[in-house]
Amino acid sequence: MRTRAATTGTQGFAKALLALLLTVLCGVLAAQPAPRPGVPAPAAVAAAPATARYFNRDIVTFRSTFLGNTPAMRAHATEANLARIVDRPGHAKSTAQLVPQGVVILLDDQLVTVLTPADRDALRNQSLDQLQRQTLARVDDAVVAAEQARMPQRILQGLAWVLIASVVVFAFLWLLRFLLRRLRHRVDAWVQRRLGQVKSDSARQLLHGLITSGRSMARLMTWLFAALVFEEWLRFAFGRFPYTQPWAEAMTGWIGTRLSALGQAIVSALPGLFTAFIILLLGRLVAQAVRITFHGVESGRFQVLGIDQQLAEPTRKIVTAIVWLFAIAMAYPYLPGAETDAFKGLSVFVGLMVSLGASSVVAQAAGGFTLLYSRTMLPGDVVRIDETEGVVQQIGLFTTRLRTPLGVEVSYPNSVVLGGKLQNFSRSPDGPGMWLEATVTIGYDSPWRQVHRLLLQAAERTQGVQTTPRAFVAQTALSDFYVEYVLRARILDVQRRWPIRSELHANIQDAFNEAGVQIMSPNYEADPEGAKIVPKQWWEGRPQDAGEG
Repeated sequence: MRTRAATTGTQGFAKALLALLLTVLCGVLAAQPAPRPGVPAPAAVAAAPATARYFNRDIVTFRSTFLGNTPAMRAHATEANLARIVDRPGHAKSTAQLVPQGVVILLDDQLVTVLTPADRDALRNQSLDQLQRQTLARVDDAVVAAEQARMPQRILQGLAWVLIASVVVFAFLWLLRFLLRRLRHRVDAWVQRRLGQVKSDSARQLLHGLITSGRSMARLMTWLFAALVFEEWLRFAFGRFPYTQPWAEAMTGWIGTRLSALGQAIVSALPGLFTAFIILLLGRLVAQAVRITFHGVESGRFQVLGIDQQLAEPTRKIVTAIVWLFAIAMAYPYLPGAETDAFKGLSVFVGLMVSLGASSVVAQAAGGFTLLYSRTMLPGDVVRIDETEGVVQQIGLFTTRLRTPLGVEVSYPNSVVLGGKLQNFSRSPDGPGMWLEATVTIGYDSPWRQVHRLLLQAAERTQGVQTTPRAFVAQTALSDFYVEYVLRARILDVQRRWPIRSELHANIQDAFNEAGVQIMSPNYEADPEGAKIVPKQWWEGRPQDAGEG
């Protein structure tokens, strides 16, 4: 038996401890040299606190140096004493004794450690009595856990529970996977039927993108749920063994703390989110009103601030963007975390990226609005940009698209259109339509009056050329070897400009061939032996014998 008579044991231990403390104290005082006159005593250096742990549990935190022993030394000695006493056979019981220096913690009437008033947690206003009760409770808990860990039946019982929990978790996850696969197959079959009923390619692509996003979200939620199940299994397994029970309690406390903090954050963020929602809702209502207004302008029902049908759509986009930017700026301070340094740093980073990387994008957008509001060209106009001639299909926010006579679609950045040469053939002071030009060079040996007559005759034969105003011929240059004639004819259908011009060129060739007048284009180098004309009987093709001769 370990138990002794309480009075005899207490008196004997108190006398022995008091004698030991006095001997150590006298030795420490004798070993210290006396301070010399004029030399200041060295300042006391506060030692770092140290926590004594036994069997994966915190016992007590030492915050002061006692009899020359630092907190780390005291913690190490406490751990060694606990291990030595618990290793002895029998059931150990913790007790405490008050001494002048503080409280002596005993385990089976053997010294574990000494608590001093300086070891109290001053920040929490902890008393020495509270520190004593807390230390005794922790010692008893660690001792009981250590004694239970030595029991084979307890270990076997814990292993059995862990095995049962593992089988249950595995079966549950397998069943969940089986059900999710069946559900996914059913959803995929339903989606395929729905996609087969959709006729529009854009709508089909939109549905396909939404389905892909939904699958990714479902996969993410499945993995998160599996991680939660694994965490619960791990916490249950830790709780089955005495040594790992503190880990299970720490996991429970961590999850509870996080859930509590999350709940408090959600509750505290609700007023700000509600305010931001109201602001964004008002912004959406204003944007809807702007859309309805400019749709009326685009349809021609009314006019606002001098904006016509052509400018209604780009103006609507500008006003809507301004409304949403204003709404976002007003709602930003009410968003959760808007005042944190992380949110501010992210905002600065995004703004820097936009300012550095979007300069060309902003320039293109500004160019698009400049083209629209300056009315340099409109969709449907026939224009020439650099060396490309075509019909304007669209003046977008970033690019302008043309369609050439061969059906090729050409896209020009708006900054290139503004910085280059732009010719608009659809703009004329004479009203709708445009002037076609055909240039020929004829030698000085051909009468200019005859050339004028032949060119006008070719214009009269061409379908699509207007009689009012009448076509006319201008002599634009008197070169060294030829005269340059320009025929200008008015057409009404700008979209048929290229076929009409092709027919006009063909009629010019026929008229000059009939009259026996040689066209000197593209330039004149020397007089040929004979006039380079095509007789009328050869207009459908040169005979083979004539070609051989």
